[in-house]
Amino acid sequence: MKERNILSRTPRDLHDKTVVITGASSGVGKATALEMARCGAKVVLAARREKALEELAAECESIGARALVVPTDVTDSKAVQTLAATAKAWGGNIDVWVNNAGLLAAGAFDETPI
Repeated sequence: MKERNILSRTPRDLHDKTVVITGASSGVGKATALEMARCGAKVVLAARREKALEELAAECESIGARALVVPTDVTDSKAVQTLAATAKAWGGNIDVWVNNAGLLAAGAFDETPI
């Protein structure tokens, strides 16, 4: 396998690439989606909160990017398979996949569910 130095990439390298971002509805995922959109990537936005994804898609499109909203619960393996198939059908390829979805359980350690 040929080794690639991903640190040498420039934003230009993302132009017209399909980038799937889970957890895209807020925080780091949203910021990542906007940055990828600014670099010219086609962004596939995945999270559970569809309304937030729709708003983000509009923001990405307003800066010239193509955006696709795919409401997805990453705890459901079939939903993730559907996300991948949908992204591939829409973008032709999946060039980058950002696994950003997460869950925070805040509270006292001994009271936090596992």
